Amino acid sequence: MVVEDEYITQKTISVLLTEMGYNVIGTAMNANEAIEILNENNVEFALLDITIQGEKDGIWLANYITEKYTIPHVFLTAYSDDITIKNAIATNPYGYLIKPFQKADLFSSIEIALLNFNKQNTNAKTESDFIYIKHHEVFEKVTLDSIVYVESQKNYLLIITDEKEYRFRCTITEFITKLPDNFIKTHKGFIVNKEKIQGFNANFITIGTIKIPISKTHKEEVLQLLNNSKIKT
Repeated sequence: MVVEDEYITQKTISVLLTEMGYNVIGTAMNANEAIEILNENNVEFALLDITIQGEKDGIWLANYITEKYTIPHVFLTAYSDDITIKNAIATNPYGYLIKPFQKADLFSSIEIALLNFNKQNTNAKTESDFIYIKHHEVFEKVTLDSIVYVESQKNYLLIITDEKEYRFRCTITEFITKLPDNFIKTHKGFIVNKEKIQGFNANFITIGTIKIPISKTHKEEVLQLLNNSKIKT
């Protein structure tokens, strides 16, 4: 969602976001229009101009979003004075972009914001059921339930979902902390969504034609979890 009360700037930002692969779900000139967009759509990210039409400014709107929704926001403003920055920081934004800015500045601000959003959700152990993963230069929202399994590949993880594969720079030890209890570690290099398992024995788990190993270190714990579930071999 883009909240910007200068029409030309609003359209320019929308075009840049579209070129970068993002979907602009709505644009607003004031807080009331923005709230309407939030109520009617699945907004995943907000770009907020601080000085907008109406009595409620972008900082008021940022506080509203923080209270009502679990989505990151970045401020857009032509003002960089101490008071404005102090008031903006109080809303816990994920970025602050000074006008005028270039396409690269906008892109990097969004990337950094989404990375920090992921880190905060992980560290705070929130109840969010998704993460953002960079794919073809754009961060995509990946629901945790769609993940089938995760495989460690040296410097990154291969994340297999119901629809596609992602490469994510993270250790498997760190990544499992992002996941709910239905994910189990079967091997030092594998995490599996228990709900996706179709069969197992003492040495491996099967998901379709894929065989995922069960190591000696994790065998007792994994087999106990699976034997206590409703899975039938």
